Amino acid sequence: MAQPVVPGFDRSPNKSPADQITAGMVLINELNCIACHATNDKQNNRFETRPAPVLFTTHNSSSGSWLKRWLNEPNNLKPGTIMPDLLHGLDQHDKAHAINALCHYLVSLAPPLENQEVIIGELNKGKKLYQTIGCAQCHSPDAKDNGKDIPLGKLQLKYQQSQLIQFLLNPLHTRPAGRMPRIPTTKKEASHIAAFLLSHTPMIKDTMLAKNPSALKLRDEGKVLYKKLRCSNCHITRDSNTLPTLSKPLAQLDLGKGCLSPKPPKAAPHFHLSAKQKKAITAALKSKPTKLTVKERAHHRMRQLNCTACHMRDGLGETNPLRDQYFTTTGNDLGDEGRIPPSLTGVGSKLTESALHKVLRGYDSIRPYMATRMPDFGEIHAKFLVHNLSAADMRTNVKPTPREGEENKVGRNQYGRDLMGVKGLNCIACHQLGGHKSLGIQMTDLAHSPKRLQPEWFRDYLINPADFRPGTRMPSFWPGGKAVSPILGHNTERQIDSLWVYLNELEQTRLPDGLEKKGSFELKPDKRPIVFRTFLEGAGTHAIAIGFPEGIHAAFDSENVGWSLVWRRQFLDAESTWDDRFTPLTRPLGIDVRSFPSGPTITAALPDNKPWPKIGLDFRGYRLDKDGIPTMLYRHGKTEIADTLVPIKKELYRRIEFDSGKGMLWVRLAVANAFESSDAKVWSATNNLTIIAPQARVRTTGDRCELILPVKLNLNARTQIEAKYAW
Repeated sequence: MAQPVVPGFDRSPNKSPADQITAGMVLINELNCIACHATNDKQNNRFETRPAPVLFTTHNSSSGSWLKRWLNEPNNLKPGTIMPDLLHGLDQHDKAHAINALCHYLVSLAPPLENQEVIIGELNKGKKLYQTIGCAQCHSPDAKDNGKDIPLGKLQLKYQQSQLIQFLLNPLHTRPAGRMPRIPTTKKEASHIAAFLLSHTPMIKDTMLAKNPSALKLRDEGKVLYKKLRCSNCHITRDSNTLPTLSKPLAQLDLGKGCLSPKPPKAAPHFHLSAKQKKAITAALKSKPTKLTVKERAHHRMRQLNCTACHMRDGLGETNPLRDQYFTTTGNDLGDEGRIPPSLTGVGSKLTESALHKVLRGYDSIRPYMATRMPDFGEIHAKFLVHNLSAADMRTNVKPTPREGEENKVGRNQYGRDLMGVKGLNCIACHQLGGHKSLGIQMTDLAHSPKRLQPEWFRDYLINPADFRPGTRMPSFWPGGKAVSPILGHNTERQIDSLWVYLNELEQTRLPDGLEKKGSFELKPDKRPIVFRTFLEGAGTHAIAIGFPEGIHAAFDSENVGWSLVWRRQFLDAESTWDDRFTPLTRPLGIDVRSFPSGPTITAALPDNKPWPKIGLDFRGYRLDKDGIPTMLYRHGKTEIADTLVPIKKELYRRIEFDSGKGMLWVRLAVANAFESSDAKVWSATNNLTIIAPQARVRTTGDRCELILPVKLNLNARTQIEAKYAW
């Protein structure tokens, strides 16, 4: 027999005594122990009821065949169910009679089913939807019960296709506990999923129960038995007027007996608990009752709802390699930010309460490129989590935005418009704005910000995005709190304030420079560099192109983590990116294009005559200095690396900085058919590229030569290397 599957227990740490107590509390709540065992005043804050499914509604099946199988052995029909076996103490004859009586009574409670339109779904489409919109994060990816994931049961025994579609559209109708939330789907999508779920085994014809005097007697017996077994303590039916029948209070239980005994007595439900689960429940009940903080209450509820299957928060949740592949995106140029649901760390200080409530009800989707859909957990859970997350994440000592003062009342949104445009911070290179496509990758629409985000969070996030989402590609235009743009006299606070005001007044003002133009759009760096994300031939679909006013330009491949191209004269035309995200890769507009080696810039292992490794670096985004020059940030192991290219006269100067580390790394500066050196520091490649680099050496692999540079890391200090490129 499979033990009850409870994700909040099974997928969370259970090593320390504190972990064990927390895990036990989750189990007590999920198994609905207090439906039969009352709590005292000290326990009320720790344990709560979990509403069981409503047995029958106008669109909830009352299959006699399924009921008989279910009552006979719930764990066999649905391995891992939290429904206990209530008839385990009866012999075969008495059990069969009891099941027959209960079936007659329960079927009599069922109202007539609503006639629903039958929509024939497509199995393959249903499988793809099931695996990508979020179902596979709780249930097994192949939709087969395994005793480890939340079981689905033999759905073909319980539901007709139209009934299953209706259930999928609104599971909260019959599952008020919210453990099975509503995932926003259309009726057609639900029909596809239903077709997939019902495809595993053939439909079984329902058993018709007899309607005669003996059947009426059985129904009356079933009604008595339903009350005796205390089914109404958990379940709601149309005949739920009886008061619950309680056993001993939690505080008075003999923990070696009853439900926790190796073989529960006849009168006790049999949950088929594992030894680990019994140990955790015992630890929770023996622990000294303490009042939970709002943070602990929020985290307990998140574990119950399995929020950590998709989200991380303050150490809760962890990456599941088996399920990671089912996080998909239509915006393949967005990387993990486009496919993996965001972290919930600090979400109570990030979102307004109204926005957070909409999110928890599945009504506020701002990431249409993300396949996984935020489900609706119901009003009770939404209100609870909004209150507790907001209280738990409340921040102090934050600077208010917008600020008051005469200097901030005039022309604020104009400054924000300037900053948003291509001649300012160029936010529209990545972000959509008011339904208008960005010039590059299609990240979230910034027009949603005022209604969703708290202004204080907005300010702090802009100053250092990596603090809030490690690994984000969002750069900081105010590194260390210092503005890189000269607008508003480099005043950080006034710049951020003007952006916030502009977004609030977006419907009443003009679009920023760049979005107002149509057709051909040549990017021309005048006084400051332009940093532009795009699809670029030679740099791939994750290219970051930098146009310098000096007329020397470069492109960085953030997927393979290395500089890819350099060229002169004109920079880029954004027309293809503007009009269609799926056009062929664009090309540099200028001349004298030179290619850098494909693949990661740096490696530790350097076997003789072996190809340069294709992996090994983790891209961490980029930062801008006061002049708008970007520095690419990436990591090798635990060593943080900062890589900068900057024009000096007619050359490109490159500086690579390594934080403290141990051992040796190798930097690949260039690749060519051959290199010639007339001086120890000057290397000429056959592609007419000249590299000035001290201590460089040539490595030959096959018919190619690589110009490489050794870097000895220092445990106690940063290490820096320099090189120059001319062509």
